Amino acid sequence: MRNVQEIAEAVRFIEEHLVDDINIKDVADAIGFSLFHFSRTFNTILGHSPYDYIMRRRLSEAAKNLLHTDEKIIDVALKYQFNNPETFSRAFRKMFGRLPTHVRKNRNEQNLIFKTIPTIEYLIHINQGDYLLPKLMELDAIFLVGFVSLVKKEEAIKSELTGSLLAEVSSIKNRKKPEKNVGISFYTRSNGTVNHFYMAGFETDSLDDIPPSMVGKIIPAHSYARFIHKGPADNITMTLDYIYQTWMPKSGCCIPFGYEIEQQRSDFECDVYVPVTKI
Repeated sequence: MRNVQEIAEAVRFIEEHLVDDINIKDVADAIGFSLFHFSRTFNTILGHSPYDYIMRRRLSEAAKNLLHTDEKIIDVALKYQFNNPETFSRAFRKMFGRLPTHVRKNRNEQNLIFKTIPTIEYLIHINQGDYLLPKLMELDAIFLVGFVSLVKKEEAIKSELTGSLLAEVSSIKNRKKPEKNVGISFYTRSNGTVNHFYMAGFETDSLDDIPPSMVGKIIPAHSYARFIHKGPADNITMTLDYIYQTWMPKSGCCIPFGYEIEQQRSDFECDVYVPVTKI
């Protein structure tokens, strides 16, 4: 894909100099692009301007320093090229919705969405078409009956739960017609740890008749952004990274609940619904 390799090299250069005093022209020069061509190409391929990307990466690493080290906040700010605490605090709050002092005091990364380093596979994934452009819609409440498990090795768990569900689908008596096999990833917090659970289930008319080996869950009526994920199921994390790290900050929306809905269309395509609320 044109220019993806060059932008991957630009990302690599930025990461190698994240704590250095570099500017956008330095990055453009490193890959042999003019400043104008580089800025336009970088934004097209990555979905961030070079400046926005560098700021988000620096703030992400700074937040990790505040969470996991005892470095002074002013030292962390200076390390990542913020020349005074006020500038650092404003940028930090704009990205994370809270001040550096709050993160340092509470050592709590819940709802902190870091900008991760994009791989070349990620860049290729998000540039294969316009399927990552969302459609905003309203969904009614969903009654779901099926199996749920804590996620450790994500795709193994998803496949196992889906296989168990399909083997016992006949025991779910009040399935909706046409039948809809749905997956829900949801997140809970316990003793400072965020736990990821996955539920594979069928939509039902109610939760009045749940088989003994299964559980029921109600997904509330709400506004959703629907994305189409294309590719192998184990690439869905790249789609989610794009949604939360790139689309969401620009959307004017926030995340009211900690879950996503996945509805398979085929072996290589599924709908991803993310609950959203306008800010």
